[in-house]
Amino acid sequence: MIRHTVLLTFDGVDDALIQRVIDELRAMPSLIPEIQTYTVGRDLGLAEGTATVVASGDFATVDDYQTYSGHPEHVRVLDDHIRPHVTALTRAQIEI
Repeated sequence: MIRHTVLLTFDGVDDALIQRVIDELRAMPSLIPEIQTYTVGRDLGLAEGTATVVASGDFATVDDYQTYSGHPEHVRVLDDHIRPHVTALTRAQIEI
């Protein structure tokens, strides 16, 4: 199984944009059947230096992850809602 985790940092954007990113990401499992589990949330602000939004998804295979990664809906969310506004994006894929 593959776990994909993304940390998104937004600076100087309003709460509505951050909520839109969260809502768009939370819609992914209904659009991309290869996603087995998907968790998205806003950082609680309990420590300094943290990201703004975290998304983590599990996929049965590398091929399933790659299908998700290149899926038109995923690419649309990245292009329309994340890349134009994000100040830092860190991601990693691990085998679990």
